[in-house]
Amino acid sequence: MNYQDLGAHATALVTLIGVFAGVSGLLLWRMLMRMEKKIDEMFQHFSACREDLPERFVARFEHEVEHQGLWEALNYHHHDLLRGRVVR
Repeated sequence: MNYQDLGAHATALVTLIGVFAGVSGLLLWRMLMRMEKKIDEMFQHFSACREDLPERFVARFEHEVEHQGLWEALNYHHHDLLRGRVVR
């Protein structure tokens, strides 16, 4: 067996593996950087959304005892499909 030819092939093989590993590492790094950018954008979006939440939902006074009738009417009602009305 000619070991000099085997050495040349092994060198070429190791070189190709190194090139493919470098390209794969570069592509993985680019993918991770894009993912990090998207995660930062999502964080900014959800932070802005969380700041707007108090304006979108009911105020605290609606949870007080004198307003329980409102919540009962909202949670325990039925729909009359024939007449198109809400039934308590």
